[in-house]
Amino acid sequence: MLFVGYESLETQKENIKIEVDNTTREFETRIKAGVGSVLYLHAAAEEIYKNRALSLKYAKKVHEVNAHGDFVLDIDVLSNLTGFGGLEKNKEVLHEMASSLELTRYFMIVKGLNKSFVRVYYASKHKFATSYPYVWSDQYMWNASMMQKAPWMMATPVLNPTRELFFTPLHKEMQKDRTLLTIGHPVYNKDKFLGTVNLDISVASESAFLDSKNQYDGTYVIVNPSGQIIAASGLDGYTTTAIFNAKELLDEKLLSQPFTEGKHIDIDGNYVCIKKFEMVPWKLIYLKNKTDLYIMPLYYTGMLLSIIVLLFGVKLLIGRLANSRNELERQALTDPMTKLYNRRYLSEITQHMLGLMRRSSSNLAVIMLDIDKFKNVNDTYGHQVGDEVIIKLAETLQEHTRKSDVVCRLGGEEFLVLLPETDVEGAMLKAETFRKVVEALSLTLADELELKFTISLGVSEVKIDEENFDAAMSRADAALYEAKESGRNKVCLHKVDEDSEEQ
Repeated sequence: MLFVGYESLETQKENIKIEVDNTTREFETRIKAGVGSVLYLHAAAEEIYKNRALSLKYAKKVHEVNAHGDFVLDIDVLSNLTGFGGLEKNKEVLHEMASSLELTRYFMIVKGLNKSFVRVYYASKHKFATSYPYVWSDQYMWNASMMQKAPWMMATPVLNPTRELFFTPLHKEMQKDRTLLTIGHPVYNKDKFLGTVNLDISVASESAFLDSKNQYDGTYVIVNPSGQIIAASGLDGYTTTAIFNAKELLDEKLLSQPFTEGKHIDIDGNYVCIKKFEMVPWKLIYLKNKTDLYIMPLYYTGMLLSIIVLLFGVKLLIGRLANSRNELERQALTDPMTKLYNRRYLSEITQHMLGLMRRSSSNLAVIMLDIDKFKNVNDTYGHQVGDEVIIKLAETLQEHTRKSDVVCRLGGEEFLVLLPETDVEGAMLKAETFRKVVEALSLTLADELELKFTISLGVSEVKIDEENFDAAMSRADAALYEAKESGRNKVCLHKVDEDSEEQ
């Protein structure tokens, strides 16, 4: 009996370890999504600002609304731009306003793919901000007090001279009883500080996530370097509407412990795991009362054996569910071999990009490409070498595209590149760059043979009156077919038959 009870206790500990490991990994995945989004927005913001030909149409509609010098632009299909301290309408400020409004399309993409994010915004040293989701200016205004808080101050050259991505301490949302964490990145034009792109994350949302993973009714606490509780589940006295220091609710002895490196330690009758995150300097603390781990006295050996079988089944189920969930998350956006976006991501992003293209009357070009005579590579050198060729091509495409471009692997040796704010001539130049760079590549095989390969490419442009992306993709595919049929290692542009009308 003692032996069986001991095994049951160890099973529970192992299951808790699996839960804590999975929760740590999944929480970091959520934060990585925020970090990746901010880095994407930062790159887009700096690139958009370089476009000196940007239309000032909407920026010129920004107007003062009261004697205090508050100014707004309320256009619900675009964004809300609000500011204070008097409106400057010199060319530099108008261009920056136009750039921030153009950035809204990227805000929409980020928020569309991450429903849990609270708000995405750009804040300028010229005392204005452009934010998404859209709210009327009578409900949300950028004001002087906001420029004294961490989401702005931590972007400034004084506090952030190295121009790095930053995580703020917790802070309260204006006009709402909600606690937020902000991820941000300063925006510069060369060496000139402009402002910051920021993303707000709700502490309540992250605590709800921990609640959903807390299958063993333990206590989860995530603490930042300042000792603030970023999120928690099962912690007595904790609420998401206040900002807590961990010392208020946890014992100092527990907080001073080092990471447990995948094991557990016993502290004052508690089973404790302390995990670190790779991307952020936070730590996750998990504790469970040891008494709760012991099985209640059982009077029948058969009942005890049944419980052991049940616990073993739960362990397997948790492991399988965790594996399935991780696999679904991995497949949701990326191709596992090349780490490029996949068809699922393409289907999600294209409708956003089409809508934004129509609203801003900008260009959107498409390049489809595949590897010439790829079957010969597989037949001659084997599928492992074929995979190396595909991975090398994926890396090359990423190296020669902008942060705002979207590179997808459609399947097999076929790829697609979306080029926002790019006309046909620009897309043809980009496709020719791809072709030349790939033609110059050389892979060294195991027997020191050099393998070279080429690609064929088809180019088309999305028409502003098209309801979906299918027609543009079909045109690019037709151009690719023409490149293959006319000799390969070519770039072809889809040409519309002058005697027919394309729908």
